[in-house]
Amino acid sequence: MPGLRVLIILDQDGTSTIPPESLTENQHQNSYKLVSSVKEAFHILHQEAIDMILVHASLAVEDIIHQYPFIPCIALGSRSEQDRLETLLKLGTSDYILTDAPDWYTMLDSNMFRIWSIRNSLQQELLFASQRYHNLVEAIPDIVYELDPDGNFTFVNQSVRSLGYEPEELIGKHFSTILFDEDVSQVSRENILKLYKNNITGNRFAPKLFDERRSVDRKTENLELRIKRKPNNLGQHEEMLATIISYGEVSAAGAYQQMDDSSQRVFVGTVGIIRDITLRRKSEEMLRKMYQAVDQSPVSILIINGELSIEYVNPAFFSMTGSGPEQAIGNKFLEYFSSTAEPNTYEDMLGSIRAGIDWKGEIRCNRISGDPFWSSLSISAIRNPTGIITHYLCIMEDISRRRTLDEMLRNAKEAAEAANKAKSEFLANMGHEIRTPLAGIISLSEVLLTDNPRQDQYDRIRAIQASSQSLLAILNDLLDLSKIEARTVELYREDFSLKETIDNILIPFKAQAEEKGLVFQYNIDDGGFPTINADRIKISRIISNLVSNAIKFTESGQVVVHCAIRAKDNMPGLFVSVRDTGIGISGMDQQKLFRHFAQLSSKLNKKYQGTGLGLAISKELAVKMGGDITFESVPGQGSTFYFYTPVSAATGVPLQAEEFDYIARKKLSILIAEDNPVNRDYLHYFLKKAGHHVEVAEDGLVAIQKLEKGDFDLILMDLQMPGMDGIATASTIRSYTGLNYDPRISIIALTAYTESELGHEQPLSDFDAYVSKPVNASTLLNLIDTIMTKKEYFDINRLKRHYVSSQDEFRRLLLIASQDLPKHMEQFKEYHEAARYNEAAEALHGVVSILSALGSIRGLQLVKRYRKAVQEQNQEALEDDANDILRETLGIRRQIQHALGEL
Repeated sequence: MPGLRVLIILDQDGTSTIPPESLTENQHQNSYKLVSSVKEAFHILHQEAIDMILVHASLAVEDIIHQYPFIPCIALGSRSEQDRLETLLKLGTSDYILTDAPDWYTMLDSNMFRIWSIRNSLQQELLFASQRYHNLVEAIPDIVYELDPDGNFTFVNQSVRSLGYEPEELIGKHFSTILFDEDVSQVSRENILKLYKNNITGNRFAPKLFDERRSVDRKTENLELRIKRKPNNLGQHEEMLATIISYGEVSAAGAYQQMDDSSQRVFVGTVGIIRDITLRRKSEEMLRKMYQAVDQSPVSILIINGELSIEYVNPAFFSMTGSGPEQAIGNKFLEYFSSTAEPNTYEDMLGSIRAGIDWKGEIRCNRISGDPFWSSLSISAIRNPTGIITHYLCIMEDISRRRTLDEMLRNAKEAAEAANKAKSEFLANMGHEIRTPLAGIISLSEVLLTDNPRQDQYDRIRAIQASSQSLLAILNDLLDLSKIEARTVELYREDFSLKETIDNILIPFKAQAEEKGLVFQYNIDDGGFPTINADRIKISRIISNLVSNAIKFTESGQVVVHCAIRAKDNMPGLFVSVRDTGIGISGMDQQKLFRHFAQLSSKLNKKYQGTGLGLAISKELAVKMGGDITFESVPGQGSTFYFYTPVSAATGVPLQAEEFDYIARKKLSILIAEDNPVNRDYLHYFLKKAGHHVEVAEDGLVAIQKLEKGDFDLILMDLQMPGMDGIATASTIRSYTGLNYDPRISIIALTAYTESELGHEQPLSDFDAYVSKPVNASTLLNLIDTIMTKKEYFDINRLKRHYVSSQDEFRRLLLIASQDLPKHMEQFKEYHEAARYNEAAEALHGVVSILSALGSIRGLQLVKRYRKAVQEQNQEALEDDANDILRETLGIRRQIQHALGEL
């Protein structure tokens, strides 16, 4: 406390004196000014900075305290003036000093030091308390406000920003700023008090005011009203489309201050808190809506307690069961099912309820009258925050009518299916029965033509042939239809020359068109694939049908056929268009064009004969092959039919698909086991283009041999191969116990059938996935990326995230692991093969460090299992665990090499 500037004011009569020399000699180096009147003191206080005032009690101390309340003031006086000193202390002096002793002034420095220290301590405590109060108020999420007696804001905390205001924006503004105009009169003291006699409201419960004047014991509580957010700045526009409304819960009370010279309290303003209850109001509204929805739901809704007693049902339950509240509430839920439900269904439902598993099914219930009915029942467990089941939610719906209809429909469906099956079998049998004599008629007519018949005989024989061929075509349509309906259509894929096949199909039609005087043109664009692999017979059938129809319905003009091999979805496809200048197809006829036995309008039926099966069958066959038939037509101008079907390339030249730009997520070493050279080349091309290293094998035996010598990440295995087929090869790989390759290697089956079509005799359990032919390159590559991501031996992405700030450290970790892991494993293998199992277990210590750094959980588990087997001296487990460790670390090393290659 060095260097205090002290002003001493003594009375003029000299009752208390201080020798001047005593004021200059002090240990704290304080400076003193001695005056004899308050007027002189005010002059000094106005001119100079003073730290402390000492004033005699007989002077106008009150004026000094009032004018300079922040300067510590100490009163001086004798014991006879004790009452005066105590009064001054209450009025605001910091302390007082008794001057009865002759040398009282000698203790002046010590007293001032004591008083100053106490004052500083109190100031620090007051500052701390004030700051703590301020922090608490600002930390409260509720809006805290203070109003002056006129209702203007004098303080508001930072939480007011939730309304869009900064605190300083509201200071000095009336509280109505944040309320809606129509609400202000309901909560303002100025308006409300006019309604009460003598402006006295009486008890604490009425009314509730925002600018409350009543003290805490009668304060306003739980006042809910709308709080208006700060309006957006809309420029010159006077209207807003909407005003955002918050709901606030207000608590407020009057603030009073005690007068200095009396016991009277003076009202100085209002303090209050606004709590945002918008979410609560919305929740209450949502609960109300939910209750109404449940109460008015047409389905029965029940709430059941843990003892399976009913606690709540909605009115729909009473209507459905015929019971009332007294018969339902508190009764056991299961009583409605126990006597009518099927035992298995009842037990399944009861077991699910006890296990806390959701159950849904159809069950027979009892009405209160005893009549059974069918209900759709759904039961879900309701759990508290700790996961304990407290109640069950049950939803019931009467489905008796639906069950009756379902039964009728099921019987009708079974009868229709039986009739359809009988019809298909009849068509197939009769078709084959008719084909035999018909073939005899056609053969004999050919023989008759060789006997040099007369012209009239020749014409009749040709008529017989034409009629027989027409009948044969109709018969073939009926047989195909029966196969389609019986779902027995099979695809027979083969390699064939595209140009030769199309020529054989279209040359007879060319002659037929020219006989009608039509121009017939066709062109073939094989896209560099002179031979393809597909179902040649069905493709020929479809093209023949489309061209035949085009010629039949065209009286003049031309028929143009275009065939091309193009890429679609990264795989080859045959695209055929047949364009004519015939009669076209009207809008109504277009809708029934592909229906069985449907023909164009009756006027055309007389002129153009046919069964109405050709296009329907062609459409079914195209879809069966994975393609489609579409068309465009303008009545009177002609039609264009488009036919597409996927094909496989049957040459070593891959399809040039410019849009193929797939880049593999991870570069792999892949082995293709496929006997068809075309398919091998096709897969080899796209896999290599995606960035993989690829090798091929002609059959399963060669694949195993290459697998034992090479280092592969994945195998593509054709199921139908000569010698050892794909199923046997995969089984052999999975049962491998050696160390040349990992029997868990990923294997993808390549097959022309789905898994269900393969049957039980060719299971796919040894395969990670299968792909149906023709293979879509992008689909296959996506599948490979997905499988290999799941097959990672450690989480490389987690490591990358861990070392995201240091690529060099990440590379260093992988390099150390790639160098040290083979050394540790070689030592482990040496000790293990020498039956020095304890030393082998010790050799795994370095392996554990590497596995831990990489995050290989399975590797660490295998090491733990091996060490346990050593302790238990389990010889059989030791061999299995050692092989597992060697295979696992081999995979880890391969993954490390891949990761290093990508850096």
